[in-house]
Amino acid sequence: MHDETFLVTHGTVRFHAPEGKTIDAKTGDYITVPIRAPHTFSNPFDEEAKFLCTFTPAFYINYFRILGKLVEQGVKMDKEINLEVMARYATLPAEGM
Repeated sequence: MHDETFLVTHGTVRFHAPEGKTIDAKTGDYITVPIRAPHTFSNPFDEEAKFLCTFTPAFYINYFRILGKLVEQGVKMDKEINLEVMARYATLPAEGM
């Protein structure tokens, strides 16, 4: 229901796709993830990494707002809570990546 873009502003971010494919995006790299494309990301490197992310349509930003509010309320995040919030936004976990 949404696509995402990522602009790496510091360090290196590893993007994971199906079948074990990865892309290491460095500072200045711009990654586009189309609608329904399974993905996740990580930072397996020693240096801190930062990125700017966009969502189209913008409704998906509320996923992160909800997670932020839960953390502010002292809720200990776990897989079940995250899955429940993900389901509100047509998002599934990136299994096996």
